[in-house]
Amino acid sequence: MAGILLLLAGAVYRFWPSIQELSQGLSGTDEDILLKQKQIAKYQQVLQARGDLEKQLESLEKTLKKRESELFAGETPAIAAADIQKVLQEIAQRSQVEIKTVRVLKPEEVGNRYYLNIPVQLNINGTIRHLKDFFYGIMVSPKCLTVKKVGLRVLRGRRGSIDTIRADITVYGFLKKSGS
Repeated sequence: MAGILLLLAGAVYRFWPSIQELSQGLSGTDEDILLKQKQIAKYQQVLQARGDLEKQLESLEKTLKKRESELFAGETPAIAAADIQKVLQEIAQRSQVEIKTVRVLKPEEVGNRYYLNIPVQLNINGTIRHLKDFFYGIMVSPKCLTVKKVGLRVLRGRRGSIDTIRADITVYGFLKKSGS
């Protein structure tokens, strides 16, 4: 009996580190499984976010294409400036204002290297109502135009009545650079 107990004690002494490792490994495996499940959940969230981001990117690309269709076309800024002048002339005719002078200014880059501002300076005459209609025409134009600078002078007629107003206006049109 003593020999069996001594043999059992020796076996326990010999295999005790392995038994402890095995018991710790089993409890560590549970922790590892929880950690892996958390990582998998995190990866699934990233994959879901990817789908949402792809939808947002697609929406932004559609919006960009729509907005770029509002820009002036042309291989060079001079061609785009001619188109801007044509649009402004049409707006002026509808508004019944008289364009005295038109001057195309030097194109300017817009915050990045893909787009250009094409400034066109106008000197026009008209009544207050005609000028209002002219500015409204610029605002609702299918092409993207902005008014950056306005200077007004009242031209008095006989007996001090206001006949016309002379406006010095700088209008900017936008051009996507070729090759962008």
